[in-house]
Amino acid sequence: MVESGLVRGIYPDWLRAVGRRIGCTFEFPVVPRARADQMFFEQHSADILTPASQTRERDTRAEFVHFYGLTPALITHQSVRGEVPRDVTALLTDTKWRAALVRRYSFGDEYQALLRELEATGRVDFVSDLETVERMLRSGRVEFSILPASLMYSALLDGQAAQGAGEFRYHELRGLSPIRSGAYLSLRSLPPQDRELLRDALGKAARDGSFRKAHEPHIPENVLKTDRFLGN
Repeated sequence: MVESGLVRGIYPDWLRAVGRRIGCTFEFPVVPRARADQMFFEQHSADILTPASQTRERDTRAEFVHFYGLTPALITHQSVRGEVPRDVTALLTDTKWRAALVRRYSFGDEYQALLRELEATGRVDFVSDLETVERMLRSGRVEFSILPASLMYSALLDGQAAQGAGEFRYHELRGLSPIRSGAYLSLRSLPPQDRELLRDALGKAARDGSFRKAHEPHIPENVLKTDRFLGN
């Protein structure tokens, strides 16, 4: 959430609290997610990428710090009629179902394999942000997206009351395992001693309960319980 140039929200507020403990100041440039990935992995002009899901390919390019586990869900609008596919095989078989997915988002290797299958049959619209996913689901331009429930809920809030959040349904999709989510630390822009300091501080804060507490004012328990926080 950006108000008068100030960036607020779960991650910025929590990172500022972590920074106060260790004498670090974090800056949060406001850019689209795809641009953030490019700044981190390609241009090396960003030091930390978070939230970020762990993948084998990313692990070859940066150092991962685990915060919690997320389970990708199949998300539909309440206007969708008929039976909802409950596993990856059924979703791939029902070729009438089309997806809106955020470009550069990754939720593990199984998600990437599903993405390739959907791309091969021309059933994916790639968009730049979650707000566009929301609009496309609501308008009926696509039938589903695949995202962790808490991530989608946060996007729907956009700093306001939970208007419209009840319009969407979150379905378990068998065939997609929980994935590790956290932060990637740059191997290029961060000196080793800074990377060690951040690795230790972020890892400790993820385990001491403060990371979960940062979510509680923003996300209801029935959505939050689908996530697997460390130290619980």
